[in-house]
Amino acid sequence: MKGNEIMSRKIRKIAAGICALAMTALVFSACGDKNAQSGAENGSEAVSNEALTDESKEGDVNMENTGEVINAIFGEVRTEYNENLDLSDYPLTPSEVPADFTLTVEAESGALTGSAASHDLPEASGGGFVNGVNQEGDEVKMTAEIPYSGFYDLNFQTMGSAGRVNNVLVDGMKVGDITTNSTEFFGDTPLNNIYLEAGTHDISITPSWGYIDIDCVIISAASKPITEDTYKVTAPLSNPNADENVQRLYKFLCDVYGKYSLAGQYAEKGRESSEFEKITAKTGKSFAVLGLDMGNYSLGSKAHGTDSRSVEYAYDWYKNAGGIVQLCWHWTSPEGYAVNSGDHPWYSSFYKEASKIDLDKIMNGEDEEGYQLLMDDIDNMSEQLARLRDAGVPVLWRPLHEAAGGWFWWGDCEAESYKKLWNVMYDKMTNEHNLTNLIWVWNGQDPEWYPGDETVDINGWDIYAGNHVDTSQSGRFADMASNYGEKTKLIALTENGCVMDPDKVMNDNARWLFWGTWSDPFTMKLGVVINDEYTTIELLTKAYNHERVLTLDELPDLQNYPLD
Repeated sequence: MKGNEIMSRKIRKIAAGICALAMTALVFSACGDKNAQSGAENGSEAVSNEALTDESKEGDVNMENTGEVINAIFGEVRTEYNENLDLSDYPLTPSEVPADFTLTVEAESGALTGSAASHDLPEASGGGFVNGVNQEGDEVKMTAEIPYSGFYDLNFQTMGSAGRVNNVLVDGMKVGDITTNSTEFFGDTPLNNIYLEAGTHDISITPSWGYIDIDCVIISAASKPITEDTYKVTAPLSNPNADENVQRLYKFLCDVYGKYSLAGQYAEKGRESSEFEKITAKTGKSFAVLGLDMGNYSLGSKAHGTDSRSVEYAYDWYKNAGGIVQLCWHWTSPEGYAVNSGDHPWYSSFYKEASKIDLDKIMNGEDEEGYQLLMDDIDNMSEQLARLRDAGVPVLWRPLHEAAGGWFWWGDCEAESYKKLWNVMYDKMTNEHNLTNLIWVWNGQDPEWYPGDETVDINGWDIYAGNHVDTSQSGRFADMASNYGEKTKLIALTENGCVMDPDKVMNDNARWLFWGTWSDPFTMKLGVVINDEYTTIELLTKAYNHERVLTLDELPDLQNYPLD
């Protein structure tokens, strides 16, 4: 059985997958009014896909000639840009904690809720431990007197089955999670670089997966604090032949890193989406980074008659709105490798349960047919990305995401098989298809799955922390800064449920490059109204209007951003 957080992610991804791959009337009932499989009219969707493209030249798409049509759909072209962005250093929050500080707080001395119970054990640090933190309502709350304001490592001593993930709360607000891997006796389970003000704090563990034993928490000065060097990205783009538009965008991202976060949002229809309309109306601002899904372009989806306009929306967002595009790929299984029956229809075949793909066999040569089908689909996707390249649109490209979670078919394998697929995709797209417009965003979420500095430009993490959890998740940021590759990379919050409080992001020195809030239900409710069950309207407005958050109107002219 999986933990509540992972299950909520699965539910969220099912909804996202069905909405993003909306093909049938059944999909309409689940996700609201979406594009029909046949391209049914929906407001300005009456403009056909053919009207946006010119395929008369040997199949190439001349998107530069689509401006008037797109502007008729989306509105006027943006003409004003911010040319006075403050790029001076923004000081990091200092820490007053002495390097040799340490404090141990015993779990059995804490307040226990639900089925959590203490037990004597002479071998434990304080002669006892707590178990029974297994289900909703269970909690062990340890109270700590913190003498200095600053950054701390919280090292919980836990025991349980390997891979058990559970929540850490400070004063009732989730600040991160811990993963237990000690199976025979209590071992280190750290959450590092958490900012605590001097005073009394409650430090709690609540179940996500549950079923762990807890001895104590050892609180010490942060061993690997975030420094100014964290935000000085010297690594060049992984593709030495990246085109000028990519170089300009990458230079801008490196320039603002550590000084600002970019507001981001997944919105299936770009400037025509409810997300764009409602967020702008509520906050007076618009997101800078548009997230789109390329799943409908998969060969396994097209075999069932799907269509997509993500390329057109991406073009408009960069060329006309002046924004930044992030593309992910919920890669449906090729025909013959999708279960496509019962509770596992073809359009959910990016999930392992709905897929027959055995990536270990494919990548070790046992399944040559499966390998060829995946290569064919990479070629197919490359054709779509090439349309954007030819139109001069740089892309934050995030394929094969959340692999270590194991819920997608590309994560239902050994880490080595995944890394082989990532690197094969990188090689084909970069060297065979000459996709010079991609900035590669890796989002595998475990250092064992990291494919290497040579094929990654941005490290990303997806965080769904719960309802009204606005913390910076600084422990995860610090972990990525320390344990993923040898080169200093940009770090982004590639998906999130709640929008983080920008004051906490800056104060905690966890300055995510951008965020990317998922839509239903985290932003929209049934695609109609803003849903404040995850992010309050007050916080959403604060974030979009914060001096250290860049929105669409505050971006410079990225198409002419200086390279020197």
